[in-house]
Formats: sequence, C-alpha cells, structure tokens
Amino acid sequence: MTHGFAGKILRVDLTEKKVTKEPLPDAWKTRFLGASGINDWILWNEVPPEVEPLSPENRLIFGVGPLAGTLIPLGSRAHVTTRSPLTGIFGDGNGGGFWSSALKYAGYDHIILQGKADKLCYIYINDDQVSIRDASRLKGLDVYQTAIALKKELGSDVCVASIGQAGENLVRFANVMFDSYRSASKAGAGCVMGSKNLKAIAIRGTKSVTVAHPEEVLRISEDLRSRLDINRSKGIANFAHYGTTFLTTLYNKDGCNSVRNYQDTVFDKIDDIDPDKFVDNYVLRNLSCSVNCPVHCAHRWRIPDGKFAGEEGSKIEYIIMDSLGMHLGVNDLGAILHFQNMVNRYGMDATQTGTGIGLLMELWQHGIITEKETGGIRLEWGNVEAIEEAIKQIGLHKGAISELLAEGTVAAAEKIGQEAIKYVCHSKGLTEVEDVRGFPAWALGYAISTRGADHLKAHSQIDKQQRRDVSMRLFGVPDAGDPTTTTYKAKSARYHEEFESVINSLGICMMHALSLAIKFKPGEQVHMADYSAIFTAVTGLPMTKEGIQQSAERNVLLEKSFNARLGLTRKDDTLHGRWMNEPCPSGMGKGMKVGDYLEGLLDEYYTERRFDIRTGLPKKETLEELGLDRVAQELISRGIIQ
Repeated sequence: MTHGFAGKILRVDLTEKKVTKEPLPDAWKTRFLGASGINDWILWNEVPPEVEPLSPENRLIFGVGPLAGTLIPLGSRAHVTTRSPLTGIFGDGNGGGFWSSALKYAGYDHIILQGKADKLCYIYINDDQVSIRDASRLKGLDVYQTAIALKKELGSDVCVASIGQAGENLVRFANVMFDSYRSASKAGAGCVMGSKNLKAIAIRGTKSVTVAHPEEVLRISEDLRSRLDINRSKGIANFAHYGTTFLTTLYNKDGCNSVRNYQDTVFDKIDDIDPDKFVDNYVLRNLSCSVNCPVHCAHRWRIPDGKFAGEEGSKIEYIIMDSLGMHLGVNDLGAILHFQNMVNRYGMDATQTGTGIGLLMELWQHGIITEKETGGIRLEWGNVEAIEEAIKQIGLHKGAISELLAEGTVAAAEKIGQEAIKYVCHSKGLTEVEDVRGFPAWALGYAISTRGADHLKAHSQIDKQQRRDVSMRLFGVPDAGDPTTTTYKAKSARYHEEFESVINSLGICMMHALSLAIKFKPGEQVHMADYSAIFTAVTGLPMTKEGIQQSAERNVLLEKSFNARLGLTRKDDTLHGRWMNEPCPSGMGKGMKVGDYLEGLLDEYYTERRFDIRTGLPKKETLEELGLDRVAQELISRGIIQ
C-alpha cells in the first residue's frame, strides 16, 4: 500500500488530446524523495538539450511531495519544473496554496504536460475523471478573473492553477499562479504554460492520504508545531505576525536591500514602509495557504487611504517590498501593494519585473535612454504612475516598455547596448534584489544556483542572523554564522542546497528551513537530518539520515548535470554587474565586492562537492556513487566530462 504518495503520474499530451495515468515507480520515492526531485529526474530523461524552452516537446512538470496534504505542518507546496524560456537553462518554481493538497487528494503526485493544444484550453481534474476543455471564454482574463470564472463554472471547492495575460502573451518571466495569490515564480513556467495554449488546471480532490505510522506522525506534527513557536507577540521571528515583511527593516539594518537598482543597500525612507505600519494599518486578518499550516503568515489586506484606497489583496512578501518598492525608489506602501496585485493579476514574476524597470530607471537617470525609448514615460525614481504603466505594458506585451523588458532584464540590457549591461546584477540570466556583496555565503549561493541568482536555492539565514550556535551544531565551528567572512561558506552552501532540495521534494514550506536561524531557541531548530524520521513515519519506507542527504545530493547533481548538458561550466557559476565589480556602499559589508573572493569560494565548493575544480562539473565517480550512472554515461558520450 502506498502511504504519503498518491502513487500515480498524470500525463497530458495537449497535441494529441490524450490523457494517460502511469504508476509512480517505487524506486523513485526513496531515490528522489518526491516533488522537485522526481520532477528533476523526469526533466532529465524527457527534455534533451535539443528541445527548446518554447517547443511543444518541452515538458512542464508539476509535482507534490509525500508530506503534502498530511498532518505534517506546512505541507502546502507544489513544485513546477521546466526548461526556462527566460534563461534557457534549468528552471523551476515553488508555490503554496490548497492546490497541492487537492492534486494529492485527487490521486496524483505529478502532472507531466507535453505538446501544444490547437486552441486555448484548460484541464479539469475531478478525482479519476480528467478532461481537456475549451477555454476560449477565458482568453485575456487575468489570474483573479480566471479563478473566479472556473469556480463559478465548476464549483467553489475547486483549486485553480492558472496563467494571466503575461503567460498568454509569452512574457518570458510569466508565473504559474496557485489559488490566485501564490506563485511558482522566477523561471518563466507560466510562459511555457502559455506556449502550450493551456490557461489553467482546475482540481477537485475528494480522496484521502494515508500515512504509515499515524501515532508517530501525530507526535512529530505536534513537536514541529511547538518548534515553529506560533504566538501572537511582535517578536522579530514571528512569521504569523509579519510574514516575511519583517526582513525589510532587518535587511536595511544589515545592509542587504537593493535600493534604486543596487546603488545602495540601505533605504533612506524605510520608516514609510515599516512592517509595523503594514500590520497596524493595512492587515484585515491572517491567512494560511493549506489546511495543515499553523503559521498563517499570509494576510488579507486593504489599502486605507491614498490613490489606491479600498483596494484589497492577499499575501505580501519581502521580495515585493524590495523589487517593487525600494529597488524602484518607492516609499508608498499602498502603491507597493497595488503593484503586487498587478503582477499577480498579469501572472508574472515580481523580481524580474522590478529589476527590469529598475534598470530602465537608472538608464534614465544617466541619460542613456529618454522618452524616445520609453514611449513618453518618464521613468524617474519613485514615479508611481510610470511604474504602473510599465507593469501594464509588460503584462499585456504591448508598448515601448514591453518591447524592452518582456524577454527579461538581461535581454533588455543587451538590446540597449554595452553601456546598459554593467547596471544588471544577475547570475545565469536571472536577477535578484537582495544585495550579496557583503555576505559571501549568499554570493556563493547565487553563483552556484542551478536556475540563476536566487535566494531559495542555497538559502542560509545562519550568516545574516549571525547564528554561530547553529553553525557549531552543523559544522563544529562558528564560522558559517559570521556574515562577512569567507570561511566555511562553501560547506554551508552545499548543506543548504541539499536541505532545500529536501524541503522542495517533500512538499513543505521553506518556513521549516527558516527556523534554522530565525528561531531564538538553540537546539530546537529543524535540520535536514530530522526529515529522515519524518519521511519514514509518513511513507513507511526506511530512510536514514545519511540516506536523505544522499537523495538530496542526487537531486542537486541532476540539476547541475542538466545544465552541464546545455554547455554550462565553471565560467557560468559567477555573478555580474555591481555585485562583482563595485564595493558595497553601506551596511556591515561596506567596501566588499564579490569579485574579490568568489573564485576562492568556488574552489572550496567544488572540492566539497567532489567536482572537477577546473570545469566546475561533477566527476564520473561522483555521479556513479550516487547511482546516476546513466547521467554520467550521457555526459561522457557528449564529451562533457571524462
């Protein structure tokens, strides 16, 4: 009997209008753990480098892990994997909401989408009944409108994953949006979905999920709830109170925000967007994104006054506060919330949207572009009306701003010319807004990330929170908890790459990982090894601490091998723009720049990973020790490794 897993893969060929159901191989469960790990294996096997991102043969793979839909707290995540149309390399995204549990309750762990429909369609999953339906009436609707329309047609209990106009119009950084407000962001999964003429996947799931050892699962669940320390006080670690907005002021203190396109790391108008102001004046109530989430870190909010008075929405993250706020010189909290609703409705990544507009704003500042290039829009710092128009043009893929930015920030700089490229901070074509110059662990994490610069691929809060006690427990030395030093950062980066693979494969929220450093009770943090017992309690499958680490390592190397097959090497594990070349202007890392220390960290990282230091690629024996013999042989046959 299958426990934790539903035991089925749903494959939908949109070209042939064919739906098939395949058993989930038992061996995959312990080898890859679930969700993102199994997605990675499917992508490796079904998307060779000859398949372009917007080709019908590219796969769009949805996965949920064995903890999704169980009593284990925060089991609310769905993982989406594809070859990215934004960067051309490995791409994935992860979103919360009730959709993940609905997929499991309908009886499926993964959906593999291939082909291209001849007209706009949506998929309706009603337990065992799966149909491909006409979506012509949904064409041009935004994400919120699409969810409302499908719930009206199919019933209010369905959960909807959809794209907005950005996905339909093939904006390269379009998102897949779950339950309207949760997004699988970054790599352009919504663009791939749009290229397949798929508007939405609506699910009604009425089945149940069994666990192997119910009493143990209940005990573990209660223990994890206590570790998450859910109370209503205003402690800085209280996600229930602030969500991730508390990072806005914390990062301003440390000096790792991005202000006016990375020109500074400390925002001079931080008091105007203080998270207490948001909680006290805008929040209506707390929300959770799954039935098993005790944190309720999301919020229903209403703008009380100003130009956007009365507008309501849900959820606000630190990334929004920076990318659509500080990064653009905006200190109007109501405007930032309005911008969030806009990018959600159009279904596009806030970071790529913000960094694109921020690039144009700095080019405007220096006189490199004028109204001629912007179609008359004055892209001055903090110009709310200009930002609003820019977001609209990108989402609809119409207008001068869209012509520059719809293919991404790096592509925009390349169109404008050499004088623009130096103002783009990115890795592998993906931008991020948290400034890493003074934080070597984060800089290394951005550089080695398989999808490009990203704070959720090797995500350590140990250094930013100065948790030397956590570093001692994990590595036997306090060094990883020192923010600006370079010692033990490679070891920390490897650990967190694997830890986050565990999180994303099991189907739970990154809040588990964040408890490593933001909880203030040493010894009660949740660590990667803890999930071996959790996995076994839920699935009944034996898993050791060493085994779960090896499964995570296997998943990480699959992603790196996918990129290696596309031609990426050590030269691509780097950063660009100000991060590399300009000293950090403020904060605890003032005077530091990544170019001074990255190469040394890479040497240590490749040694830690047992990679070839010269090429930055996995060695044959490293892959074979993890059971990835087929991967090794293909890389050898293509002349990529020896």
